[in-house]
Parts: sequence; structure tokens; C-alpha cells
Amino acid sequence: MKKIIAICLISLLISCADDRPTANALTDFLPKEPAVILQMQNPDLFFSNLQNNDFLKLNSNHSFYKDMEQGLEILKFFPHKKEALLVLNTKGEESFDFLFISKDELKPLNLDSIPNRQVETINSDDLEIKKYVLEGKTAYSTRIDSINLLSNSLQLLKEASEGSHSWDPDLETAFKAASPKKTSLFFNSEKASFFLKDIFPARFSNISKWTVLDTDISQNDISLNGITVASDSIPRLINVFKEAGTAKNNLAKITPVHSKGFTSISFKKFEKLNNNLTFLRGSKTEAFSDELSLLETASEAGIIQLSEGFVFAVHAKDPESARNSLSFELKPTEEFRGIPIYEYPNPNAFQKMLQPLLNPEELHFFTFLNSYVLFAKTSKALKEVMTAVQDELVLANSEAYKSASENLSSEASLLIVRNNQANDEDTSNGLDYTNFPISAIQYIYQDNFAHLHSILTKSAALKTEKPTSRAAAIKLGAALNSPPIFFKNHRTNGMDIAVQDVQNTLYLISPEGKIHWKKEMDSRILGDVQTVDILRNGRYQLAFATKNALHVIDRDGNSVKPFPLKFRDEITQPLAIFDYDNKRDYRFLIVQGKEVFMYDRKGRSVKGFQFSKAGSDIAQTPKHIRIGRKDYIVIPETSGKLNILSRTGKIRVVVKENLEFSENNWYEYDGNFVSSNTKGQIIKIDEKGNIKKEDLDLTENTRINATAKTLVMLSENELTIKGNSVTLDFGLYSAPQIFYINNKIYVSVTDLQAKKVYVFDSNATLLNGFPVYGNSLIDLNNADDDPALELVVQGEEDEVLLYEVQ
Repeated sequence: MKKIIAICLISLLISCADDRPTANALTDFLPKEPAVILQMQNPDLFFSNLQNNDFLKLNSNHSFYKDMEQGLEILKFFPHKKEALLVLNTKGEESFDFLFISKDELKPLNLDSIPNRQVETINSDDLEIKKYVLEGKTAYSTRIDSINLLSNSLQLLKEASEGSHSWDPDLETAFKAASPKKTSLFFNSEKASFFLKDIFPARFSNISKWTVLDTDISQNDISLNGITVASDSIPRLINVFKEAGTAKNNLAKITPVHSKGFTSISFKKFEKLNNNLTFLRGSKTEAFSDELSLLETASEAGIIQLSEGFVFAVHAKDPESARNSLSFELKPTEEFRGIPIYEYPNPNAFQKMLQPLLNPEELHFFTFLNSYVLFAKTSKALKEVMTAVQDELVLANSEAYKSASENLSSEASLLIVRNNQANDEDTSNGLDYTNFPISAIQYIYQDNFAHLHSILTKSAALKTEKPTSRAAAIKLGAALNSPPIFFKNHRTNGMDIAVQDVQNTLYLISPEGKIHWKKEMDSRILGDVQTVDILRNGRYQLAFATKNALHVIDRDGNSVKPFPLKFRDEITQPLAIFDYDNKRDYRFLIVQGKEVFMYDRKGRSVKGFQFSKAGSDIAQTPKHIRIGRKDYIVIPETSGKLNILSRTGKIRVVVKENLEFSENNWYEYDGNFVSSNTKGQIIKIDEKGNIKKEDLDLTENTRINATAKTLVMLSENELTIKGNSVTLDFGLYSAPQIFYINNKIYVSVTDLQAKKVYVFDSNATLLNGFPVYGNSLIDLNNADDDPALELVVQGEEDEVLLYEVQ
């Protein structure tokens, strides 16, 4: 259990995919006895989520991780754009060979750019095999019909190329159970000892033969769900639960919160479980009538692992019947908190009855506690459990366990829970579990197989109490092209995050840090990604312009017809979107130098728009401003001319004077068109074209922002909001941003030099918990279903940060 996550995460270290072919074509080329198989529908997306998982980041230098990375290093030179199978075969106890099966053409990417390379062709048994030696790593590849094979072992490649090996029936069952929409991990416990030796306690490492796990990885959680298969032909540990039934696992209710964890087995018919254990062992144990009677009154038994020693617990359905089942004389040795502790006369009875499932040896003391009968080697261990239960300091009451339990069934044949904070480095195999206090795995038996669920989750109980706390950090693998923004999720009624990197890849990310999808764009996005609903059905799309196209993309990453609209000439300003009457009858404005083109929501050119060309290049994105009941379109030119137009593109306000435009946009404020000039003066133009220049002793590089009733100015380090001023530390600040949320004004500025984000209220009072770390403009909104706001911003150059603002 300790490293159940590591197999699936590291085996996928260097893969990518998009399309999904039929699985059978790939599985025909599996070798005869594979140890581990990774079936990848979309490896690229899965790998991105892997990179961003906090637990995996903590353990990226672990020896197992490094061994896997080194063994698969050559894969990074090859493309992976379609579904693939990654097969690992053990050779010896500490090494492995790999086989990569794909419909991609497996030729090295940019071969000429690899400094140390050798390529040769080998003809063997009617196969043409390419041998690649790249940066000291060797791999062999061949193609059979539409299937491509790549391996570091020539022998393994040849074996796989023969195809159509007869399948192990258990593996066939596992493949049928795997989800076609997830990355699935298959492992053979008989062959994968190199991978499994630190995952399970020794007695569970061979619980069955084939196991398949569907993976679900976000930034804070790793969830694995699947089945483990064991036919009746060979005795397997999982089959001891056959026909025994399941009951609730309640051991967490008596497990001390600082314990190392517990192992729980549940049953409805202990007699059946006992018979199955006897069959598995191959011989009967001596009769322990009292212990047998006790377990037949129970629904659960298990071991609580303490910092020193352990407690064996039996959960009775009827406490009185449990007490009466013990026919030997009860001999009290002491009393603790009013509860007698007794001497136990059969120290190894339960061990002999329950091995190899449980190993509760050397039990010398026992007590009755509520509906439980507790046994231990020392009375000290019993007292530790008794104290925890009476003080209600038990694992079941912790937020960490509650959070993990949400992903588990309440009833399982076998449940193993580990308190990672209470285990030392030796028992953690060098893994770092900081902020991941609980890991759990459970098996639920059903007809020669068992459902398997495993969870490792970041605990809410460990979140900082600071009013503004970091909720997620997502590494993209490439630097950001522009600040991240929130995008409305009509399915959850919350917000996702959209961002593009410098490689022109657009991402959609959940508030939990899980990457929904990645899409390669033709070029960088100009300006912000905006939210529209062009179908008017409450399902939102992303709209933006790139160098030569106008895009509208739905939340699944697909273009919405008839978009994209493509242009021969370069688009020179970010996309402008007007929704005059808030009826979602959008107008999209494209700027190309001096020209402006307007399109409706169906991608058709709006013929009634009469402003087609300016006298000089257009300096800013056209802006829609409404004053009273009148709509205006503001288009500034590099010559200093300001065009204030009507909806139809006719001049509506004549501005007679050429202006020295600053970098600031134009806004409506107090019934006027407002911006600033290069001298730091505030320019106000009324609806009749009268110009007023206000000298407020501002610097030339003053940045402004405004709404109808709020004017914000940032001059050097002096921030003024609605006439209220605050002096900031000297720095290099972004333009101020205004957010109007729940009838409140929020103003944000970012010190790009110190990488600090500040958020103020309308009185220029800094919100509690700020500044926070950030390196761009921000977006602020309520992204989930709690009252707190969320803030998204760039962190490091390739990082998106999400904060929760109380």
C-alpha cells in the first residue's frame, strides 16, 4: 500500500496521446507473461495531471521514481499521439525491460537534433527492425500492419511481434473490467515483485494474480479503482472471503488518531471465512472453541497498529453474546478508567485461526469496550485505545479520515488504512507524506474477484487558517503566455481555469488543479480569453483571437461551428466582443492594422457596420461603452484620433482634437469617456465631444481603470480608489483591475518585481491575508460552491496558482 501510487505514476513518465483505437489491436501483441501493463487512452493529459499532483512532486527524487525514470528515459525521444500500452517485464529482482505498443509511427522526433545517435536496420525472421542508440540508451522498433512496437529488449520485441498469444483468463477478465475512458494499470503479482514489494504488507502481496486499477489523479488526490482477479484453480488469499459476506468497517471509531493505522476484515458468516482459511492453509488448526464462538458473534475483526505494539479488536454484533462466548474464567489484572482488564489464556489462538490474513500473536490481555473485545500483548496498548475512545480522539473523528472515507465504500471485505503522519521514514520506505496524512486501500469480494479502491488525499484539516490560502498550484511544463482567467463551467455552475503557454497550448483546468484538456493552437492568443454563449442554451464557450483566426471553443476543447474563422492577414489587436443588450446576440470585432471587421454569433459578416477602415493603425482593441441608453464604440488610432461611433459604425461623437494616448484603455466614468494622456493628465470627453484635461499631479506612466461610479488610479506607488489613497511599497506594478462581485468592489494590483498580489476594497483597505505570491494580472471570482472567493494568478513562469479568499 505504501507505494501503490508509484507504479502508475512513474511508469507513464514519458508518454502522450489523443485518439483512441480499438484495444484488441494493441493487446494482440502483449508478451506471454507481462508483469505490468499500462493502458493509456490519453497519456499526455494523464502525465500532465501526474506532474501537478502534490504527492508526486514531494517524491520526485525517490529511488523508485528515479529507477523507473532511467529505465524509460529513451521513450522521451519518440512520439506518442495515440492510445498505447506500456508493458514492463521484470528481469531479475531489481530491473525490467519495457515494451511500448502503439498505433503511432514510432520514429524519433527531431532525430537530427540528438547529438549522440546511432541508427541501423536489422532484418530478422521477416521483420525489419530499427535499432536506435540515443544518448547512450538503446531501443528496437518494428511495425506490423498498423501497430508499432518499441522495446529496449530485442528478445522481448521479437516475442511480442509474433502476436496473438493466448491470454491468461484472469487478465482477460481484468481488461474487460477496465474503464475505456481512463488510464488503467494492470499488474501480475507473481511477476511484478520488483514493483509490488513495498506496496502491500507481505501477507497481502500475493492476494490474487491480476489486478487492474483505473487512475484518477488531480493535484490533491490520487484515486485508484478497479478489480483484483483470482479464479478457483489456484488458492488465492482473496478467495477466503468467498460467500463470507461483508459488513461495515468500524475500526476507525476505536483507532487512536495518532496510531499508525489499522487493518480490518468484515464478514457476515465467519464460519464460511474460517473454512476458506483452513482450505487455503491446507491443514486444520487446533480447535479454539471460545475464540470461534466469539468470532461467530462478530461482524468485524482487525489489528490496530500503535506506535508501540498493536491491539487485536473484535467487533461484536451483540456485546452480551460476545461476553458469554468466552467460557474461561475471567481474571482481572487491573482496572483502567473503571473498565477491568483481564488476563488472556490463549496468546496465539487468533493468530493460528486467522493466518495468513491477520497475524495477532502473543495476546496476553483483553478487555470489553462498548461493542468491542480488545486483545493485546500489553495492558498499555489496551489503555491507549481505551483512552482514545473515551476522549473521542479517534481516527474516525479526524477531518483527514473523513475526507478519505468519502471515496471508499462503508463495507469492505478487507480495509487497510495507514496514518502516514504517525509512521517513521523506515516504515514509509523513504516516501514523503507531508500534508497527506491518510492512505487507504479496500477490497470488496464478489464472485472470484474483488473490487479494489485506494485513495491518497490531501487533508482539508491541514490547510492553513490564513484568510487567504493557496488551494492549488499547477505546473504546465512550459512558461505561461498570458495570465490565467476563470471560465464558467455550466455543468458544475462553478469556474474552471483557462490559460495558454508559450508553446501555444491552451489548457482548461479544474479549481482542484486537474487538467481537463490541452489543445494546441495555431499561435499565441491575443489578449484575454473571453466567455460567450453563442448557442444561447446556457452552455458556455471560450472565445479569442490568434494571429490569423477567430476561435470559439466549447468546454470539451472542440471548435464550435462555423468557427474558427481564418484570415489571410495578421490580426493586430485582441478580440473585441460586444453584447449590446445582454441578449447574447454577440458582435465579434477583428482588427487588422487600420481595418475593422465585425461578425455575428454565427460567424457571418455584419454588413450594416459602416466603419471599415481608420486613417491610421488602430491603437487598442475597440471598446463598447454604454452611457445612459446610448451605445458607443470607441476606437483610438495611433495618430491620436479618437473615433466614437454608433452601433452601425457612424461617427456619433465628434472629437476635434488629436490626443496623446497613453497605454490606458477608455472607460465610462461619471457619464464621460475617460482615459489619460502621456503627460499623466486625466482626459474626460462628454457626449457632445467636449474635452476636459485634469492635472492631478500624476506621473506620466499613471495607470487607470474605471467603472461608471468608480475611478482607480495608480501613480508610481500611490493607489487611489474612489478618492481614497494608499501608499504601496515601491515596485513595478501592473495596471489596476476592478472586480464587482456580490455587490462589492475589489481592486487588485500586482507588484511584478516583488511578485506580490494586493487586493483592496472600495475604501482602499487591503484585504486580510494579502499580499500573496503572484506574478501577473489576476482573475477573481467565486469558482466553487462555498462563499469564499477564488483568485487565480501566474506563479513561477510555468505555474498557475489558485488561492481561496475568505
